[in-house]
Amino acid sequence: MARKIKSIKVLHFDESTQEGERIQQASVLIEIEGERPKLIQGTQVLKGDINGKHTISYTIFDGKTLGKATYSINTIEKKADKAKINIVGISEGAICGGQNKPVDITVDISNKTFSANDSSIQCDICQAIADFACELVADQIPEDEICDEVCSTVCLWFVETLVGYLICVAICATVCSIMLDEITEYGCEVGSQYLCQKAGYC
Repeated sequence: MARKIKSIKVLHFDESTQEGERIQQASVLIEIEGERPKLIQGTQVLKGDINGKHTISYTIFDGKTLGKATYSINTIEKKADKAKINIVGISEGAICGGQNKPVDITVDISNKTFSANDSSIQCDICQAIADFACELVADQIPEDEICDEVCSTVCLWFVETLVGYLICVAICATVCSIMLDEITEYGCEVGSQYLCQKAGYC
């Protein structure tokens, strides 16, 4: 049985602007059953128009591994609660979730910022993971390949918000493993919210 996440705490968050760049920094503490607490630190630098074309660069450190990612983003449509964006770029280092594979994807993302201790982020990430994992299960993708595919895609849905992205790349592998156990037991027909409630994330 996969180890469950005990707690997620945002220890630090700040935002500044200099020379036309928005710079955010955050530290998040993740506690997983049977493991030492993991401190993940990240910096996000945004250049350009957040409501149009912009670039986002990430530097993430989890105490052992340094990862970097740069994405060119075009906001295609923006509504009160969500936006449709096209993301093109590449990540360097497994901590950023991309496994050094080029990215070119159009996704719908939430407009939540997750800048504070917001427990809903766990639920949102879990449901996104469960939904995508169910799609891959239906496509008969081998189980040992599902979580790599899920995490390289799902965390991009949180790429606009530093805290959301940091938490996603830190917990995705663990949550995905738990979701596969839940899917095996309950099936996908029950829906992602039910699966995540059973796992304690919603």
